[in-house]
Amino acid sequence: MPPAATLRLVPGSMELATLRRVVEGPVRVDLHEDARAAVRAARGTVDAIVREERVAYGINTGFGLLARTRIGANQLTDLQRNLVLSHSTGVGAELDAATVRLVLVLKILGLAGGNSGVRPELIDTLAAMVEHDVLPCIPSKGSVGASGDLAPLAHLAATLLGEGSVRQHGERFPAAQGLRRAGLEPIRGGAFVRERRRDRCPECRRPHGQ
Repeated sequence: MPPAATLRLVPGSMELATLRRVVEGPVRVDLHEDARAAVRAARGTVDAIVREERVAYGINTGFGLLARTRIGANQLTDLQRNLVLSHSTGVGAELDAATVRLVLVLKILGLAGGNSGVRPELIDTLAAMVEHDVLPCIPSKGSVGASGDLAPLAHLAATLLGEGSVRQHGERFPAAQGLRRAGLEPIRGGAFVRERRRDRCPECRRPHGQ
């Protein structure tokens, strides 16, 4: 198999024509160093909140009606995991490979803006999945609340936790096994279900001039 083409990602300056390359097949994601610095800085903020035991919504509190409920430090990993799994409620046919690649790349772009507080390693894992064509199995129907992408993105996040299934070159595997085929291990944490990404993908796939 020929090596994947390199896709240079700069948050805020990506053109649709560049993203259309993702439709054609796996790409190697090269994230601009300024974006990496922003991600590290944002993660430092989250680490400081946890270390100093400050209260911050969604980091050490419940969600929605439980926003005023403080979550203990020993339960924070379970909090994020349970959030992801509780939103993995999609049904119907799975999204095709090209669309899932676009979802992954657009998610990398969103997280690389430095506003989510994720670890840089999480973005690197997403990038490796794109390069090695390890694609989460995401149902095409279903949502939670007012945002159209909570359920689809939860299914994406669940695969990073080693839950659910992935496809590689058209063959289906349990998520943890599929990750290991790309030299990856399941990770902890969330921060996937706050941004809308799937609804942008049809525009990326539209032929030039339409």
